[in-house]
Amino acid sequence: MDQTQLPSDGNQPSGSQESQGLDAQPVASPMHPQISHEHDDFPEDVLLEDEAAGWSAQFVVPFQQSGPMPAVNPKTARASTNRTGAPAQGHTTQRRFPVLKVALISSLIALAMGFLALSVFAQPASHLTPIAKHPTQEPLMSHKAPTARPTRTIQNTPTPAMATATAQATPPSDWVPSALTLQQLGWTGAGLSTGDALEAERTAWTFTDREMSLDYRNAGTRAQHGGTFTAAVFLLTPNARERFFTNDVRAISNVLFDRVEQQQLIQQVVNAQPRLARYQAQGQQQFAWVDVSFQLWQSQLDQQTGQRVEGLEPDPATNGPRVHHMLILLLRVIPGTLGTNAPMGGTGWLVSTYALDPVGGILPAIIQPA
Repeated sequence: MDQTQLPSDGNQPSGSQESQGLDAQPVASPMHPQISHEHDDFPEDVLLEDEAAGWSAQFVVPFQQSGPMPAVNPKTARASTNRTGAPAQGHTTQRRFPVLKVALISSLIALAMGFLALSVFAQPASHLTPIAKHPTQEPLMSHKAPTARPTRTIQNTPTPAMATATAQATPPSDWVPSALTLQQLGWTGAGLSTGDALEAERTAWTFTDREMSLDYRNAGTRAQHGGTFTAAVFLLTPNARERFFTNDVRAISNVLFDRVEQQQLIQQVVNAQPRLARYQAQGQQQFAWVDVSFQLWQSQLDQQTGQRVEGLEPDPATNGPRVHHMLILLLRVIPGTLGTNAPMGGTGWLVSTYALDPVGGILPAIIQPA
């Protein structure tokens, strides 16, 4: 740096370039070789040199001596400019406080918080569990003495053991016989499949439903029974059909017909459960016995009150619903040999004979011709 001494205060020329005001442009001179226009910032080393040379005593702000100048970061400091766009000496432009940006950001934050609050408080009431219904607090509430309202009775939920005991009144619904059962019956050894067993059970189930379901509104006439009285005939073999009209109570007399008409009986089979019970081959014929357990739902007219009484048929011995057993003997018919309108779609079985609630559950014997 050039160490040339500056003239004293009294000898300072009045028309010098440095005293022409704040808007004057600094120029290079032998006294200040460091001053340049590379950056808008006022060089820090020039200020220190001027202060050491005693210039600050007679110049206006910012050259008045008031202590060491703070260090200015050249990368961030910016000089203010005049109307012509030139930087003014000693003045730095201050950033205006971003009021609009702060207001906009604040508005967005407030809006987001509002939506969050709405999503929290707008949850449906079904997701909230009332405290009074908490399982650990119910016993505590039952021991408190009521003050202004009557005592609330707490009903305990049935235990799984109670539910299981109640469900035992309804037979299970799985008809599929096990492979071991089919093997023990000789079913598998005869070349029959599980599908054949299910079709036999289905035929027996259908026969029981049609044989035991009655409706007084569709029973034919007293001279010619029909309707629900003869709904199961289509599943019988030709020889079994003859036996039906000479032995079945639905056809041989009017005893059952008259009772159904007088009671205005509507009777339907419910909870039917077929079970393959036996298999036997006799000559060229194959026979299968199916035990169908079921209950009867009845609706009938009470002769004394004139009102209808409905419900499951009661069992006097157990005071519960009565369980019947229809034991059916099926004859194997080669599938597809009975034509397009074959009973049960021609799946291979027809009813040869049957017995309702036989004593001791004895299976009906084979009758020839089947």
